Amino acid sequence: MIKLEPLTGRHDRNGFDCGVEVLNVWLKQTALQHQSKGISRTFAAVPADESTLRSWVQSGYRVHANSILGFYALTSAFVLTEDLPAQQAKRYPRQIPVTRLGRLATRSDMQGQGLGQLLLTDAVNRARMAAQAVGSAGLFVDAKNADAARFYQRYGFTASADQALTLFLPLW
Repeated sequence: MIKLEPLTGRHDRNGFDCGVEVLNVWLKQTALQHQSKGISRTFAAVPADESTLRSWVQSGYRVHANSILGFYALTSAFVLTEDLPAQQAKRYPRQIPVTRLGRLATRSDMQGQGLGQLLLTDAVNRARMAAQAVGSAGLFVDAKNADAARFYQRYGFTASADQALTLFLPLW
């Protein structure tokens, strides 16, 4: 079992490795700074309880109670409709508020097990809740590469016509 919680200083950011150095460095050096300044919110996937932790350790994973298994970050943003997929752009004025999924990563040794899907589902749910309170047309993401773009497309994100790594998921 995994639980998702806001990132704090007690989480082991230095022990996290997703295989993408820019994401590792952002988590270690920037995530808490941005959170304390109100720039973004980062959510960490951690072992849900002691029993789960023991099970993973017995299975050969090197984890402890404060290990980060995966994370994502959300922030508010404005985008121009020209950055949206054509079928979405025609629905909106020139500039719209969105929630930006700035980062999403899972530990290298836990990739391919559904944790990314869990993180994305939680991010979409949090974005929907926030949109009901403050307004946001959708979730916007700049994928790191074509594989990441395909991951988001499997969950309903649509690529911009002229920027294959820029994807949008309408919330309404």
